[in-house]
Amino acid sequence: MLLQTTAQKIVFSVLAVFLLITAGKDWFDFYSCGAVSQCLSDSGTLQLYTKSVMTTMLTILAFITASKAFSGRDGKLLRAAFVFSLLADYSFSLLKATVADAGTLSTILGITFFMVFQSILIYRHSRKSEDDKSVPKIYALLAVAVLAGIALIATGTLGLTVAVVVVYGVFVITSVVVGILAPRKGYFPAANAKLIRWGMVAFFFGDVCVGLSMVTGDDHSALQSVAEIANNIIWWLYVPAQLMLIRACVKPKA
Repeated sequence: MLLQTTAQKIVFSVLAVFLLITAGKDWFDFYSCGAVSQCLSDSGTLQLYTKSVMTTMLTILAFITASKAFSGRDGKLLRAAFVFSLLADYSFSLLKATVADAGTLSTILGITFFMVFQSILIYRHSRKSEDDKSVPKIYALLAVAVLAGIALIATGTLGLTVAVVVVYGVFVITSVVVGILAPRKGYFPAANAKLIRWGMVAFFFGDVCVGLSMVTGDDHSALQSVAEIANNIIWWLYVPAQLMLIRACVKPKA
């Protein structure tokens, strides 16, 4: 069970309240504006702050829960991953809310921090035993992806933002595959490994929604509607995904 202490219950309650506030404001704005990108952008400042609160609560919950991990090593990896998750979300939300014209910088920093987050998860979810300190062979693919991204940027084939998004796509697909295979590794208790599997699947579909939310079309068009609806779904996938990844470190009851 994830909520074993008063501190965990308080943090989770704050998280739940702000998730409801965020969702309520997202859908109210969509109802008020329709699929009008600039109108939704102008009215969505509150959500940038509420999302920062939610990611802070998730990180606090990860740190509290890691103290009861089935493995001290797994607890440390979970904490490290959530530090970068926090930095990524702050880049997407607080940086965008407080720095003028920080859209591109916000996106680049956020995705880069999430690459590190996914790299830590890949290491965590590929363990075969407590003594397994090997570097995952799949890291070679990530290195190739990064080098290819740099080459595409340097040659002008792709712009910086597009190249970073493409490279991150390799990271997140790799991470979800490793997560799905976690039950076969035998390191995590069976129930924990299943949480990792479904947590990574939920995270992947959350990222798919992020990708769709970046699509732009004419105001009130079907394409713009899909983008805005996808944006409103992201945190309903992201929060459960993070909670499952956190819960996966808890020592099973005897």
